[in-house]
Amino acid sequence: MSILRFSRDTLKFPQKNFDMVKEGVVSLVISGVLIVAVAAIWGAPYRPAVTNKQVATKQPVLIEKTALGDLSGSGDMATYGPPYNNGTGSIQSLFGFAPQTWWGTPYKLNTAKADVLNPLSMLATASNNAQLKTALRTYTTASAKQQQAWNKNYSSALKTAAVTNGQVEVTPGNYGPVKTLMSDELTLAQSGLLSGALNRQTNNGVYRWNVQDNLLFLQGDVLHQAAKKINMLGEQWGISHDEQAYPGPWWLTPYTFLYQVPPWSTIAAGDEAAAYTVGLLFFLLLLVPFVPGLNKLPRLLPVHRLIWRDWYKRLEKDDTCSRCPLRQQCTQEFKGRNTGTLKPGQTLGCYQAVSAERQTAVGENRFAKS
Repeated sequence: MSILRFSRDTLKFPQKNFDMVKEGVVSLVISGVLIVAVAAIWGAPYRPAVTNKQVATKQPVLIEKTALGDLSGSGDMATYGPPYNNGTGSIQSLFGFAPQTWWGTPYKLNTAKADVLNPLSMLATASNNAQLKTALRTYTTASAKQQQAWNKNYSSALKTAAVTNGQVEVTPGNYGPVKTLMSDELTLAQSGLLSGALNRQTNNGVYRWNVQDNLLFLQGDVLHQAAKKINMLGEQWGISHDEQAYPGPWWLTPYTFLYQVPPWSTIAAGDEAAAYTVGLLFFLLLLVPFVPGLNKLPRLLPVHRLIWRDWYKRLEKDDTCSRCPLRQQCTQEFKGRNTGTLKPGQTLGCYQAVSAERQTAVGENRFAKS
């Protein structure tokens, strides 16, 4: 009794010319046309982007709270940390492992200057606003202790602020120049010019490639409130929870799923933990072909036969095994249990019925015909 190995010597089989470049180009063109057609009919995104002007018009108090946090250094971006600044508010670490801090702060962001002082300086110069120029000079020349006192007082006042004709009204208090700065910041945002002022700082040329300051201005509470209204927060399945009836980016489901269950949903380093978990699972997936037992699943679960069912039906119908150039070496690779053992004068029918009696009879008959 001998054991024969199944060999995939493709040169023994009939050859057919195949133009891969042509097939690739045709597939690309067809896919491109379909994508453009679908996008033109349904469109995406479904909701316009959130803008500074939109928030300033509908939620004036929120825009002033955001600007004040940037000015005082207590806002979400002001305390974020690498890669923007030296804050610690958003640094995630697992057992002291924090890759976020490895690269330092390559995209330096001073929120007080970038989001408030510099845009207002542009406005004061362009409009020749003497009151605003005085307020800027008063604030920048004051001591840090005095600045924080003004900021703290105005922050407390915003908790009970009212909105009248689009302007924020607060109770009288010791706000120094901060009230003037916040009022003009709100006016600049409502005019739609704040985005341009933010972009101008990072783009000295004609083209605007770097829009970092404008994108980061609304980060934090503003965009979280917008996401919550459409049920797209992290704990609400994020962007996988599409606004429409059908799922969003389903390929992110394994990742967003982790945010719904402990400990990923409860620990401070949830993003980092979720990323490592998905990375580990993907690494284990790569090892499947080498793990004993798991690498046998394709034989035990013949999904390939379901996918290629038309191919196998044709092989069985045409009795292709009798003409297979490897029929004497076939060890039932594609169907049934592979023992790897052949009796003398026997060729197993890999595309035939699984029955052992049937395979023995078919194999012997084919060998005799050949």
